[in-house]
Amino acid sequence: MATSIIEKKKYTYEDYLKTPDDVRYELIEGELLMTPSPVPRHQRISRKIEFILEEFVTNNDLGEIFYAPCDVHLDNENVVQPDILFISKERLNIIGEKNIQAAPDLAIEILSESSAYRDLVQKKKLYT
Repeated sequence: MATSIIEKKKYTYEDYLKTPDDVRYELIEGELLMTPSPVPRHQRISRKIEFILEEFVTNNDLGEIFYAPCDVHLDNENVVQPDILFISKERLNIIGEKNIQAAPDLAIEILSESSAYRDLVQKKKLYT
């Protein structure tokens, strides 16, 4: 009996750019992953954190806050969209016209059952 081994395609940043605009994707270790729309509970939590951080960062002239969807381009096989991210004013040069071009100073992920492994293990490894 013949056994076929199907090699998984490794996607690149160029492939990522070709994905439809109406669906959120992340590229992790060359794997293209669809990210579903957040549920209302997630949005409530995100909004509260964003509000508190934005006020603190702005009042203290510390840098900039961004929120998803905002691409963080780490390398040719890794593009992620943290829920909320902070870039210190000393590193504002990593903010490009189309994306953030290095790991942020702070990345916040609001966990759900479906995203916990990706957020706590896979993405954490990419930021360090």
